[in-house]
Amino acid sequence: LALLASRPLTAAVRQEASKMGCPFCDRVGDLPSLLFYENTELGWFAFLTTPPHTKGHTILAARTRANHCPREFDDHTLGGMGSALAAVVQALRHHYPGAKDVLFSSLRGNVRHFHVHLLLLWPDEEERWRSVTGYPDSHLMEFLGALEQRHDFLVLQRAVKEKKSEDAQRHEGSVGLAADIEALRRITGYHV
Repeated sequence: LALLASRPLTAAVRQEASKMGCPFCDRVGDLPSLLFYENTELGWFAFLTTPPHTKGHTILAARTRANHCPREFDDHTLGGMGSALAAVVQALRHHYPGAKDVLFSSLRGNVRHFHVHLLLLWPDEEERWRSVTGYPDSHLMEFLGALEQRHDFLVLQRAVKEKKSEDAQRHEGSVGLAADIEALRRITGYHV
């Protein structure tokens, strides 16, 4: 897994989080409907993001511990991460068999709750990007940046063209991911 950079949550989610606390601790918005993995013993949960940077874009987040938001890079927060990460990546690979690899990224922005992004590397997306940039191999940080820019452009384009806010797009996206979420829940054994 490659260590890469990630993007912060949207302004609307950040604003909601600042009023309510942490969006992951409080599980605001559509987050509960996007969950497909949770292991209370290991202390981690995972959900598909919407709108995603790429098909299968997942966030793996530490569970709230002792009524405190997990923000520190310490043994208490990171305990169980390896096993949770392995289970989630295995589920993603099973459900999305055409993915070339899974990119692992963590760079905290406005949401301080400890979480990592798992982005599936799709051969056609990578090949298109490489043909445009001329990079024959590696440079996956730049690739992730290109995915982020494309994502942001598409969200903005829909906001202007269809007059849909990012929150409306997120909700619409969560409905569109229902079949993937159900399949991933069957794979991981997650029950609502």
